Amino acid sequence: MLFLLVLATATLITAALQGIRRRFDARSAARVGLAAAMAFAGVAHMAMPTPFLQHLPPWTPAAEAVIFVTGVIEIALGAALLLRHPWRRRAGLALAAYLVAVFPGNLYVAMADVDVDGQPGGWYPWARLPLQALFIAWALWSTRRTAGGDKRAAVNRGDSGRPTLVSR
Repeated sequence: MLFLLVLATATLITAALQGIRRRFDARSAARVGLAAAMAFAGVAHMAMPTPFLQHLPPWTPAAEAVIFVTGVIEIALGAALLLRHPWRRRAGLALAAYLVAVFPGNLYVAMADVDVDGQPGGWYPWARLPLQALFIAWALWSTRRTAGGDKRAAVNRGDSGRPTLVSR
């Protein structure tokens, strides 16, 4: 759930900063939040590999190398989310594919009732499973082009003369 906390916090901070600058765009705030959360997760793989190693079945060859490589992949995907289109969209698709690929590790923990350091047991591993679908949808939605193209949100003066936020 720490990933979800980092994702939500980074997204809200980005949205608040965009709002102050009058350039609010929900997609870009969500994308920047996801980039921060992926970088956080990647660093965590390297700094604290034990919980991640516990997500792998005992027969996994070179488990430590797998965890290190997945940490590097997560950092790279997080950074790629900050690129411009079309690279941003490709990063979102790659991240969605990556999240599908690592889902069996989460399923293994739930089904085998694996004790993971720093995580409660019981219902918790099962509660994490649907969150993977949320993260996949987040990656796809936040990197999709808007109908008006890849323009930043802009302040537009409507008929009332007051500034209103419009995403283009």
